[in-house]
Amino acid sequence: MDFPATQLYQEKAAIKSLVGLAEGYHAHFHPVAQLKKQVLSCEKSIRVWPLLPLPEEAEEAARLEGTSETQACEALITEILRALPRHLPESRGVVSDWDSLPAERWPQVIQELCGTPVPTLFCPRTVLEVLTVLRNISAHCARVSSQVAASVELRHQQWVERRLRSRQRQTYLHMLTSVKLLSPVLYLILLLIALELVNIHVVHGKNTYEYQQYLKFLKSILQYTENLVTYTSQQKNKWNETISLTRTALLKIWTFSEKKQMLIHLAKKSASKEGL
Repeated sequence: MDFPATQLYQEKAAIKSLVGLAEGYHAHFHPVAQLKKQVLSCEKSIRVWPLLPLPEEAEEAARLEGTSETQACEALITEILRALPRHLPESRGVVSDWDSLPAERWPQVIQELCGTPVPTLFCPRTVLEVLTVLRNISAHCARVSSQVAASVELRHQQWVERRLRSRQRQTYLHMLTSVKLLSPVLYLILLLIALELVNIHVVHGKNTYEYQQYLKFLKSILQYTENLVTYTSQQKNKWNETISLTRTALLKIWTFSEKKQMLIHLAKKSASKEGL
């Protein structure tokens, strides 16, 4: 009579061990791992922006040229941060007080989020589909960062050597104004990507309609980053347009966040139900 009970115990222990191995499995070339690398690489490239050469007189002129639309974008960024739920447990080491999260801390938070383990062994189609869109968004952010750095260095050299014509000098000032805004915007997008990635498996909790709406939202952000790549290229040089484009994108993020339909919101709901 003892043998079956012992065998059952051993089988349960073996299953528990297998489940533990499955949950702890992390493939280096899995889309989750690749997305983390992309986000960290992009964050590192944006961190270099403050070190780019800027003539003092041009920087001051650009500051005075700041528009009400730029200020509206900055206000939206603040509102989006405040709307993010305090959903991460303190044990993860990630800040939970978003209201007091200064921009200087964003790189640290992104790095900590990317260090959070995400199960990769069992990823259904919906998870992989979301990961694909997030990776595309991240890739475009990285390209924008690279283009901005190249343009700032080139225009700075031309400014110092006084090789910019009157219209080009004005475009350079527009660029500096846009760059000052794009830095926190790209950081915000990377932060949202990292937050969604940590909760990627919560996407199963969405019904078909909710999932399609979520995918539509992500693709609208993807479209924004694609347009940014075009507008910030040296061929287009449409820096003024990036501000209005950015405001529209921030409004979409804020509106969708208010609907509580992002994965971070669903994760909080799931945690609340489990606690009851």
